[in-house]
Amino acid sequence: MIWLFVVLSALVAFVVAAVSVGSVVARTTAKARPAVYDLEEAVEFVADRLPPEVTAQVSYDDVRQVLRWHLDLLADRGVATFRTDDDVNPSLVVVGDDEPIARILGRADDAGMDLSDEHVVAILAAQEAYYEAIGAIGPRVSGPADPDGL
Repeated sequence: MIWLFVVLSALVAFVVAAVSVGSVVARTTAKARPAVYDLEEAVEFVADRLPPEVTAQVSYDDVRQVLRWHLDLLADRGVATFRTDDDVNPSLVVVGDDEPIARILGRADDAGMDLSDEHVVAILAAQEAYYEAIGAIGPRVSGPADPDGL
């Protein structure tokens, strides 16, 4: 009789554990994998992908500073955040292509850095590849039809 109680208890414990683990796995698979931005990893990634004519004129510190300024812009616009994916604002935020370049060039001038717009464009293009590599860029959003047909 005791053996029946032991076997039944073990079976109930196994079922409870299996259901608990299964529910946790189901919840985590439904969530998107968080994209974690590591500045030092991004600096290495971006610097390794810059064209030779840019790497001859831009240091790792310059790349790091440009990436910081770009993150500041994204944080100001509500795109980059320290929040979890549960707290993300679901509204669409659009940052134009020229806005980051202009803001970074302005901050570089204020800091006395000698960066050209080609340097900034190359750094931001390589950073976009980093965003794709870590999964921070989602699918393209379809917009309204272009009225000019372009």
